[in-house]
Amino acid sequence: MRIGIIANTAKYDISDYLIEFLSANAKSKRREIYLSKKTFEFVKDLLKKNNLTKHVKAIDEKKFKGKIDILVSFGGDGTMLYSSQYAIHADAILLGVNFGKLGFLADINFNDLNDVLEEIEHNDYEIENRILLEGKTLNQKTEKLIAVNDIVIEKGSWSRIIEIDTYVNGKYLITYRSDGLIISTPTGSTGYSLSSGGPILLPDMDSIILSPICPHTLTVRPIVLPGNSEIQIEARSGYETITINKDGQQIYKIKPPVKLIIKKSVKHLKLFKRKNKDYFQTLREKLMWGLDIREQSKLEEKKNEK
Repeated sequence: MRIGIIANTAKYDISDYLIEFLSANAKSKRREIYLSKKTFEFVKDLLKKNNLTKHVKAIDEKKFKGKIDILVSFGGDGTMLYSSQYAIHADAILLGVNFGKLGFLADINFNDLNDVLEEIEHNDYEIENRILLEGKTLNQKTEKLIAVNDIVIEKGSWSRIIEIDTYVNGKYLITYRSDGLIISTPTGSTGYSLSSGGPILLPDMDSIILSPICPHTLTVRPIVLPGNSEIQIEARSGYETITINKDGQQIYKIKPPVKLIIKKSVKHLKLFKRKNKDYFQTLREKLMWGLDIREQSKLEEKKNEK
């Protein structure tokens, strides 16, 4: 099995866990390990100290394609989103080891990582093919946006709202007068879209969510569209720029008006899933979904009585 690794190098304590993992796996004949160049530099001294340098290979993450089968992200959900673009390009299975706060996408505990790799080697796992969004500006030169979570159009640092004419498959939907608009996948439904009042969608749904950010009119609410919808947008502002970002990773400041087409990508993100994993359980545990504080208080009182 060929394993690629990208680590969040801003978290200094990850280096110890990474070395622990490499010490247990890098010398195995069954596993070939590639570290992104930045990750390799992050632990280079520790690799030398533990005689592991010759057992791993450093490679530019853009060149993972054809080299790896699995991409392991060491960090939180942000690192997972960063790693996803390279997993998609390499057509590799992505799994995240959580060292962040929430760990909604990066949901593997470090202590379970070796068991997870055994499950993969024995084909005892599932793959979730998560849909992606593809965005293209029509009147500005930007690279194609491929998003796992969302593509967001925002007013940026300006104080007043912007106007966003929105069409679906060529038919006029609405002009959003708001701080912005979130176009989200089911994966991203538990992120920025949820904070803006959007619904939670199951990750295997073929749908796209439009969630306005602080709309000027209270009657404007999020809407769920079929996954094969093509969304055309023209965003207008009296200020110098409008901000577009994808997954909070790529950010562009563009002179208005901004014309944009967004649709489902032909590509997918292949996300690792353990067979015993329950999405509803994840919602309850990670987002405290459905938690009744009153019931929780009663449970705490009973524990204290004992």
